[in-house]
Amino acid sequence: MSDAAVADPADPTDLAARILAAGARPPLVVLDHDGTLSPIAPTPDAATLPAAARTAVAALAARTEVVVLSGRGLDDLVDRLGDLGVAIVAEHGLRLRHPDGTIEALATPPDATVLARLRTDLGSLLGHRPGWLVEDKGVGLAVHHRLVPADDVAAVLPLVRDLLSAAARTGGGTVQDGHAVVELRAAGAGKGAALRHLAAAAPGRTPVMVGDDRTDEPALAAAEELGGVGVLVATAPRPTAASVRLPDPDAVAALLAALADRLSRG
Repeated sequence: MSDAAVADPADPTDLAARILAAGARPPLVVLDHDGTLSPIAPTPDAATLPAAARTAVAALAARTEVVVLSGRGLDDLVDRLGDLGVAIVAEHGLRLRHPDGTIEALATPPDATVLARLRTDLGSLLGHRPGWLVEDKGVGLAVHHRLVPADDVAAVLPLVRDLLSAAARTGGGTVQDGHAVVELRAAGAGKGAALRHLAAAAPGRTPVMVGDDRTDEPALAAAEELGGVGVLVATAPRPTAASVRLPDPDAVAALLAALADRLSRG
């Protein structure tokens, strides 16, 4: 991540024109889900894709390559997005589902026996504590604490990290922090590596990465390094590898709609 902060948010229509004027190459549009396409919600299940975003994603996917790159589980993302004609990279770059339904492994998940033990240990630690939520992705575990009182986060989160770190040491994987979440995911998986894999598979396209979380920063940096555009979604400036900022998911939907409209006009 660079120390630079993008001060002023871009106008979505102007940004679409800049992206398509950047060169003759059509864009490869890669999008995070929570906080980018969908507003952040109190729990993962409560996050829904707004109608405007759904329409814009479908329209853009009919005209160029669109990928959703998320930390969510694959089955969850397919349920939410499987009808939109997009490719899906789940679990922070662990698995890629192509629009035709074929699945490509991009990394190796943690050991299943170690994950089973971790599920039990997290249940014992957190089951009686209000607000804690363990999201089971099948190939990894995420512990959300958005609804947990601050004093309980301070007291318990180090214990959660200890359990995740022990599982990573014995079963493979790595521990990663996000917005009010810490999780065990596959070692070698990551949004930056996934973006580079996608770009290598589409050498004629300009990579455009849109994301809001610190977990998106490696992919934002990769897009910029590959001659594309990194777009941070944030209400206020902050240090980022991106060169452009949009304020919220509504602006992201407007960008996607503007890209689809310009591409439809040739």
